Amino acid sequence: MVQKPYRHASGLGHAIINRRNQTKRDRQAAPDGTDLYQERDQPSWMRLQSVTQERDLDEFLSTAELAGTDFTATKLNVKILHQDQQNPYLLTEEEEEQSRQRQDSNKSRLTVPRRPEWDETTTPAELDRQEKLAFLNWRRGLAELEENHDLLLTPFERNIEVWRQLWRVIERSCVVVQICDARNPLFFRSEDLEVYVKELAKQQGREKENLLLINKADMLTIHQRKAWAHSLKNEGISFAFFSAAMASTDDRSTTLSIHDSIGDNIGDADVESELKDVTLEDIRILSVEELESLFLRTAPKQLNNEKYYIGLVGYPNVGKSSTINALLGTKKVSVSATPGKTKHFQTIHISDKAVLCDCPGLVFPNFASTKAELVCNGVLPIDQLREFTGPTALITQRIPKDHLEKIYGIKIYTRPEIDGGTGVPTADEFLGAYASARGLIRSSKGGRPDESKASRVVLKDYVRGKLLWCHPPPGVDGKTFNEQTYK
Repeated sequence: MVQKPYRHASGLGHAIINRRNQTKRDRQAAPDGTDLYQERDQPSWMRLQSVTQERDLDEFLSTAELAGTDFTATKLNVKILHQDQQNPYLLTEEEEEQSRQRQDSNKSRLTVPRRPEWDETTTPAELDRQEKLAFLNWRRGLAELEENHDLLLTPFERNIEVWRQLWRVIERSCVVVQICDARNPLFFRSEDLEVYVKELAKQQGREKENLLLINKADMLTIHQRKAWAHSLKNEGISFAFFSAAMASTDDRSTTLSIHDSIGDNIGDADVESELKDVTLEDIRILSVEELESLFLRTAPKQLNNEKYYIGLVGYPNVGKSSTINALLGTKKVSVSATPGKTKHFQTIHISDKAVLCDCPGLVFPNFASTKAELVCNGVLPIDQLREFTGPTALITQRIPKDHLEKIYGIKIYTRPEIDGGTGVPTADEFLGAYASARGLIRSSKGGRPDESKASRVVLKDYVRGKLLWCHPPPGVDGKTFNEQTYK
């Protein structure tokens, strides 16, 4: 026996039919012939429900309905936009510009902690209490700066014991050398540290000098060194180019000259014609002997034939320990690719006149756009990284696709532009191609490429310089600055 159909049948088909019938009942013809919709009978609490956010399509439809406007879609003008082309962990160009303007306006408030003044009458307990109070006020000031001015600060050193090592180095040294990575010198330079050195010199009643040592300069071409020399000289910054890696491994390190640069084979006359206010000496990569002589020339004269104490400070992984080993000629300081290998302040005698004061690497407070920038600059340990798409996407934006394919011998397939692609590989496209070519497969995910493991390999290649990108001086376009690197 066939059952009688249920009167109130439910299902997708019935829902569509009921919705269509309801629309016909609600719609009436207005006197001018247009469609007129009656307000459906709804509870008052639903009609008065607040709507603060709408999707773009919902907003467009509701606006058109309120305006009583009819519209048609032109199929040929529709362009598909994919959100995955813009990595959520990176900023757009407009957002970067706005962030840069806020950073410039608050640059003077970005400071390093000061050690309170003390003398022979200050007890250790009093000094400890004063240092902790000053350090706490400094941290509160940075937190207020970040919260009230919509700024993002880099993860900075929050351990007062590490800062105490820095205070001791600065107090003891007559020359404070900030070692920075040549690929991004301004990121690793702390301007307020230079101000603090001069303040401390005034308190102690003796001269102290600052010097910016641009390490890993062998990664820069001649034209890039010239651009940086021009910019730093205009700012009145004392600087020098050095390469601890070349000085440690290359027998020709004692005769490094302007010709010892990657991919450049031009003569001195050609360089001199382009230098203008920059001399050949300004852009030379110094040898070990020349660097030691520069330290002694920069240092103010000492009374009673005292030794010159040269303080070496900087971020983790910029090559402080490697620079010391190059100066000594033998390995005296432990070196590691992991940032922050040096843990304690130590003094090392390099000659009968000079003593090096090696400070533990610490991250100075600085403005940042994204955490990906810190990873690519080698500040944050890659092996402890959890989010890898942001730093990898930053690499694909900087380094051309064909160069990545040439370095790794892979083929990267990107979404066609007609389907919304930009021509720049996404992190997933690049890492998927690399992992598949190297056989990095996740067994627990049905044989899918292990993009996490692939990202660690790629990011370490970037930090070591196998994938090379050098930041330009202010006012210089990055792509133009790195053109010769990819030729």
